[in-house]
Amino acid sequence: MKLHSRHLSIWGLVGAILLVNPAIALAQDKSNYIGLGATDEGFAANAKLELAEQLSVRPAVLTDVEFDDDTEVTVIAPVTYDFESPFKNGRFIPFAGAGLGGTTRDDGSIGLTVTGGADYRASNKLTANGSVVWLPFDDDRVNVMVGLGYNF
Repeated sequence: MKLHSRHLSIWGLVGAILLVNPAIALAQDKSNYIGLGATDEGFAANAKLELAEQLSVRPAVLTDVEFDDDTEVTVIAPVTYDFESPFKNGRFIPFAGAGLGGTTRDDGSIGLTVTGGADYRASNKLTANGSVVWLPFDDDRVNVMVGLGYNF
């Protein structure tokens, strides 16, 4: 059986959910979210899970829009420092961090990923998020990701 990249997309998403699931049980703050979004190359599923005060893990699965055998899937899991909000209402939270990532591009690779961005808590149930993801292991690729997350 030949393993196509669309199968890897599905397994990557399932794997990311399974990795995040134990952390969901530890989540105590409603600033955690799971969401969907878009990148400059395709689609993304992402999440934010607080590990400690001002420290989070932000796993994501990114895929391009070529739903054929050449579909590329990237899975990242950066740990970020969540800065204090520069505004009194506390809804805008910038972050920066680094972690591991992997891609199916060119027979696959795993390496460092660096990210920075911000969350905007639109309501008790929704958070808008945006980030820039740098993948130095993947030919110095940079992705821009925007999304909307459901808070839990």
